[in-house]
Amino acid sequence: MLRTGSIMKQMLSLLGMIALTAGLTGCVVSIGSRVQPPPPAPAPPLPPPVVVADPGQAATLAEIDAAAQLNLDSAKAQALGQIAERPALSPPVLVHLVNVSYRAISLESSKVQVLKQVIARPDFCDPVRNAIVSQLTLLSLDSNRQYMLHQINARLTAPRPQ
Repeated sequence: MLRTGSIMKQMLSLLGMIALTAGLTGCVVSIGSRVQPPPPAPAPPLPPPVVVADPGQAATLAEIDAAAQLNLDSAKAQALGQIAERPALSPPVLVHLVNVSYRAISLESSKVQVLKQVIARPDFCDPVRNAIVSQLTLLSLDSNRQYMLHQINARLTAPRPQ
């Protein structure tokens, strides 16, 4: 009997140690966090469609839309850049060019290049400037946003030829 009592004590002692070990190790389960990241900034609304009366300007709008449908980003940027270099584009056409460049070109450096060409135009005007600045949030890099603002400022503060 002594032997059985001793074995029982050892087993109870062992079970007690296991229970104590399990109780002290514990388990932490995290279901969520009380701190949530801020929601992303909303994208600017889509601009209204551009309507022009001149057939030449309407054809240019159609070319801009066709360039936006090209498959390669580099082809889109090249086609839109070529249109940006044309003389005598009306402000609505230039605004459409800016809007399409922001939305159709994926590569940010290509977007910046086309927008830079628009800013360099001699007929750069306030509606075009507004179209560029109001959609700067579509550029993901802060450095590119700053660069665009710098280009606009340099353009507006440059002495005008007499």
